[in-house]
Amino acid sequence: MLAKNKGKGDIIRVKLKSYIFIGIIGFILASFGCFDSGGTSPDNSAPDSPVNPLPQDNSTSVAVDTILSWECNDPDLDPITYDVYFGTETNPQLVNEDQSETTYDPGILNEATTYYWQIKATDDHENSTTGDIWQFTTEAGGGIFSWCDVPAGEYTQGEGDTIKTIDYDYQIMKYEITNQQYVDFMEEAAANKQIIIDSNSVQGYYEGDQYYGAGNYEFLAIGEMDCPIDWAGAEFIIYPGYENHPVVEVSWFGAWAFAEHYGLRLPTKEEWEKAARGNTGWDYPFGNSIYGSRANYDDSGDPFEQGVWGEKTPFTTPVGMYNGQTILGYQTIDSPSFFGVYDMAGNVSEWTESWNKFDGRVFKDGDWGCVGANLESWRISGDYPTATGSYLGFRCVKD
Repeated sequence: MLAKNKGKGDIIRVKLKSYIFIGIIGFILASFGCFDSGGTSPDNSAPDSPVNPLPQDNSTSVAVDTILSWECNDPDLDPITYDVYFGTETNPQLVNEDQSETTYDPGILNEATTYYWQIKATDDHENSTTGDIWQFTTEAGGGIFSWCDVPAGEYTQGEGDTIKTIDYDYQIMKYEITNQQYVDFMEEAAANKQIIIDSNSVQGYYEGDQYYGAGNYEFLAIGEMDCPIDWAGAEFIIYPGYENHPVVEVSWFGAWAFAEHYGLRLPTKEEWEKAARGNTGWDYPFGNSIYGSRANYDDSGDPFEQGVWGEKTPFTTPVGMYNGQTILGYQTIDSPSFFGVYDMAGNVSEWTESWNKFDGRVFKDGDWGCVGANLESWRISGDYPTATGSYLGFRCVKD
């Protein structure tokens, strides 16, 4: 009869073989990274949490043209890339990713507004650390608009570069009016019962001129699918992420009303062209050539080319985006006009004070739907002042 029990030595040999087998399997799995679902090395540390934010957390009276910065180290001295989250919501949205710089330019901000931001740091082993959510509040009073000086003197006008003169100094807005700035205006106008609001339109009174009689006219076509501003029944809302994009679907009457509200005016076509070209004779505000890293136009390749939200897709870019920053992985070239004004080629066409006897009010610039060759500073377009569209915006001037 055969024995049913193994001897002690046999048991030891079986256990030893099992340990050796397990050790070999563990070595193989570790070699192929199977102990880490992210494919990272188990002995590599994640980056430290980002620290030392500027503006400092809970800062107030921060300049509207502030640049964000932070510090971050990696225990293993690995290279780090950063995702930037920023906005007016307490849970900020992703605005740029995979950048190597420890600074971020959010563009011109709105006055008296609280912003929230957060940094996610990732090393080249795909280990990541997400920092705290920081916040700051921008300055109030005087910070809502940025201005560029245009001195009296000569400038070049038209395709033939005719020398013309404007014999007075004036200032022009550095940036196009944003959705947030226009909402701020409408909220003030609504509080003073100066506008009429429904789900499709914002209207207000115009005092009349030699071309149009006095009466109520549409200011903003909020019912259009490509208008980022909506009326929620008790307040205006802006689709998140579009606060700093130029306002669109605004009529000439709506642009006039905004300027009138703040004691400003719309530029004449001559003032606009001088601010863009000076006396350089350039075709564009920044030279004689145009490409996607300088302006927003049709197929320019910017990260907002296809819009970002459902059927509402105005293909605008944030105002002042083309200032040399990298946004959502897209590198821009600093492209101000001769006098330091941004977005004077592309993004949105801009209403002026001037009248075109064929088309109504003149607008300048060209927009995101134009080919680059049609963005020359000397071109003139126009439409009836009642017209609105996803390509129409404005900026103001003052004496």
